[in-house]
Amino acid sequence: MSNSLHTNHRWLCKGLLLACLLFLAQAPQARTVRDFFASEPGDVFMLIQSNMRLDLMDYYDSGQRVFATNNLGNGTQLDTITDVYMKLHTSAARTVQLRMVPMMRDTVLAVIETVLTPVPDSHITFYNKNWVPLRSIKPFEMPTLADFFLPATPRERRDDLTRTLPFAPIKLDFAGENFGELRASHGLNRFLSREEFAQWQPHLVSELRYRLQGRKFKLQKSPN
Repeated sequence: MSNSLHTNHRWLCKGLLLACLLFLAQAPQARTVRDFFASEPGDVFMLIQSNMRLDLMDYYDSGQRVFATNNLGNGTQLDTITDVYMKLHTSAARTVQLRMVPMMRDTVLAVIETVLTPVPDSHITFYNKNWVPLRSIKPFEMPTLADFFLPATPRERRDDLTRTLPFAPIKLDFAGENFGELRASHGLNRFLSREEFAQWQPHLVSELRYRLQGRKFKLQKSPN
């Protein structure tokens, strides 16, 4: 190879390397749950101003679990935060969990809001990365009390029990490794008297576990 060709080749390689470095420097950084917590427009965390959200994360990182006063004068505490999950006590009677869910080629934000009194009761909402509620897909179907019955329970017994209690609060939590499992529990042991619950207990599982498969959270084999 001539000196001129060798020089041109060397400069070409340097140019390509410089272009790659510039591209990497300008590429958007991967977003974490912290980014979504800080940028939420105020529909989910309407009582927590943006500067308070940043303060809560700063205190958490320094090892302090402080109670900050929200817009209603209640104490708000950041309980847990990772790259993909966070749990926040917005008051003594309400918690909010936020989990980034990798769904196909995109990321969905799953928000569990739980009222803690008198028995925990949850609902879950899914958003896109711009905090717009999802309408076209439904990644999770909220279980009902009937879903907790053991398969061997006779239908007549199920009907007898559900007639006495057609509704019960159901609590949702992200749990397991990296908070990747969605778990539902019925809490009937706290909702009913001891005598009433004794009629239900032999026929129920205490917990349902779901894992993301494709675009849906699918029920897993019962651990009970």
